[in-house]
Amino acid sequence: MKIDDQNDLELIRRYQKGEERAFAELFSKYYPLAYKIFIMKGIPRTEAEDLTAEIFIKLIEALKSYRLEKPFEHYLRRVVRNRLFDYYRSKKIEWLSLELHLSVRSQSEDRDFQEIVAHCLQRIKSLIRRAILLSWLEGYKRRQIAELLQLPIGTVHSNLERGKRDFRECVQRELGD
Repeated sequence: MKIDDQNDLELIRRYQKGEERAFAELFSKYYPLAYKIFIMKGIPRTEAEDLTAEIFIKLIEALKSYRLEKPFEHYLRRVVRNRLFDYYRSKKIEWLSLELHLSVRSQSEDRDFQEIVAHCLQRIKSLIRRAILLSWLEGYKRRQIAELLQLPIGTVHSNLERGKRDFRECVQRELGD
């Protein structure tokens, strides 16, 4: 185990024994990392701040029973990743509301809408577009898409989320909503 990892585990031991300052040191060291991950995944700054704060609030309790077997940074990255998945799932509601909005358009608008859809799909990067089309049109699950495209499942997940976001923003921009 690296010295840095050992130092982190020592801070956690001290925190578990009641030394609040040890948690403050972990917070100072790892808050920027967690925040940076959220920003790199396209989360808006204010939401990234909120999500990072949420994680550290939960860590106040979680570290009291943390098992000192694995490096803390690995644990933190897993917590951030899981929170990202929760965040993306919560945003699915916004995606569904866009689909509902689009489904109630009149038939006369349908031709224009098809052109917008084609235009927006073309603007999405090729690999991401293939994943989206396999999911939306063919009904493949993420694991199946990963096998077909020979990509890790995490990459497929992030490509689909990024693609949905880009597509939604493009359609909204084109519709003037």
